[in-house]
Amino acid sequence: MGANQSAVYASDGTTESFMPKKFASSGANDLFMPKKTGQVLIFHSSSKWKSHFQSSKETNKLMDIHFTATWCGPCRTMEPIIHDFAAKYVGVEFIQIDVDELEGVAREYAVQALPAFILIKKGKSVDKVVGAEKAALQKKIEKYMI
Repeated sequence: MGANQSAVYASDGTTESFMPKKFASSGANDLFMPKKTGQVLIFHSSSKWKSHFQSSKETNKLMDIHFTATWCGPCRTMEPIIHDFAAKYVGVEFIQIDVDELEGVAREYAVQALPAFILIKKGKSVDKVVGAEKAALQKKIEKYMI
């Protein structure tokens, strides 16, 4: 993809699918919402992320933002766990953001160590987990998903 192009990828842990805007229906959320159980949305554009984030403020759905990097070993360790959580907690929206691609978004959430998980509800950060802490993340997801 060119430097000025962006895409949203939905991944179920085994495959990734590109969802270009031209195939999205008329609803703004349709492009960004998972189409089936177990998907993790991956953003490569800060403008696409901001648009999605704005629309998420109108729902009561918990959002788990996984800040990651390709060079981060613990991040790679957590990736299959996040896909398992996405399949288990279908009422939670799982987002993945690479800190090297979207540095400004990582700065906005004061991400200083990886992996970092920010839990958002109605546009507000409600909690976070730093490090490859599966049990701590699971406990917080269960706490806030109600």
